[in-house]
Amino acid sequence: MNEAKIIYFDLLPDYTVSVLVKGCDEWDLLKSMSHLESWASSQFVSYELVSITNTTYQERVDLGVFDDYCN
Repeated sequence: MNEAKIIYFDLLPDYTVSVLVKGCDEWDLLKSMSHLESWASSQFVSYELVSITNTTYQERVDLGVFDDYCN
C-alpha cells in the first residue's frame, strides 16, 4: 500500500495556488484549487492536501513544510 503524498498549498489572493510536494525543494504555481486537485489526482495514487494559507513562518516550520530544504 502506498503512503499518501503530502502536498502543502497556499491559496493566494488572486486564487492561484502555491504548491510544495513534501520531499521536493521547489514550489510550483497552479491556476486554481481545481487545477491542483486534478494535477494531484493524475500524479499520485494517494495524497493529502495540507493548507498553509494564512499561517505564520513558525506554524509552517511546525508543520514540517521546510523539513526537506537543504541549508
